[in-house]
Amino acid sequence: MRGIGASAMMLGALLGGCGDADDAASAQAAAPEPVVMASAVVSEVKIEQPIVGTGTIAPLQSTDLGPRVDGIVEKIFVRVGQRVSAGDELFRTRDTELKLRVQELENEVRLAKATATEASREFNRISKLHKRGNASAGALDKSRAGHETAQARLGIAQAKLGQAAQALEDAVVTAPYDGVITARNVHEGKFMATRGGGFGGDGGGGVVQIMEIHIVAAIVDVPEVHLSKFQVGTRAKVIVDGLNDEFESEIHRINDYIDPVKRTIEVRIGLANDDYRIKPGSFARALIYPPAATVLSLPRGTVLGYEDQQYVFVELDGVATRRSVRTAQLDAEHLVILDGLTKGERVLSGPGLRLLVEGDPVVIREMPDTDTTDKDGPHA
Repeated sequence: MRGIGASAMMLGALLGGCGDADDAASAQAAAPEPVVMASAVVSEVKIEQPIVGTGTIAPLQSTDLGPRVDGIVEKIFVRVGQRVSAGDELFRTRDTELKLRVQELENEVRLAKATATEASREFNRISKLHKRGNASAGALDKSRAGHETAQARLGIAQAKLGQAAQALEDAVVTAPYDGVITARNVHEGKFMATRGGGFGGDGGGGVVQIMEIHIVAAIVDVPEVHLSKFQVGTRAKVIVDGLNDEFESEIHRINDYIDPVKRTIEVRIGLANDDYRIKPGSFARALIYPPAATVLSLPRGTVLGYEDQQYVFVELDGVATRRSVRTAQLDAEHLVILDGLTKGERVLSGPGLRLLVEGDPVVIREMPDTDTTDKDGPHA
């Protein structure tokens, strides 16, 4: 009986040992295999993020030229689109009466000079007689008054002649600077008055308009939120509608006034225009390049989710852990990381990223010959 009991105990022990082994094997079989993932490092990059402004091309200066004397516009020497140099004649007001007036006043000056000469001679003669006691003080005073009156009348005549000569000269209007004629507002034969800034009696513009455009300016409006990012001298590029070209320049002027309605500030970018290719009035788009900024970046495929619910996976103690992030656009392949990660951190990447669930066991194994980004872009 004792032998049978001992045998039974040994059999029980053996059977019990076999049960523990089966449990361990079952547990090992049930444990999931870690998912093999690649990783990407949060890196710093320098970016130039241009600020966009839109506006209009303006000339260096523009002048509406009207007559300087009242009269009929007798001859216009230029046409729209014509290049002119400083001093070139643009138009002439009829000057017949002005020439006659100059001749008349020239004769008046001659007469006044003769009268003044005679009065001066008489004054000198009376002065000598008075010194010898042969002329009274009254006679001396009278001759002195005659002399001074004659001199004054000569001065008045000369001043009138000067005014008339200037009016005759002003009958011909010349170009104040090198430029191009951009408007011709009247035809020959129209009476034009100098009142109202040299415009015609009907309230219209001047005779011609001239613009100086060997240098032009792109006057663009920029959102005021960017004001701290640029200054005079900041590099800029101007794109002009109708021209298949970009013009490199810099900011030359910044207005001190912010438009309270549009919340924009006016910026002026000068452009050399020796060949007159850039036309005033053209629509202009400016790209302003502030100093490069340092930002954190990741490949697009490592960021999942949409809009304000974006996230990445990081490896923490051997499991996939979800981390919320905020991003901005950088380029076609990368995003800027605004919040949620720091420089040097690693995030999970690879073809299986979209199938990963938080808590999955993972192991990082770099695959240098495999593209670690998700070509399908962000996924929820």
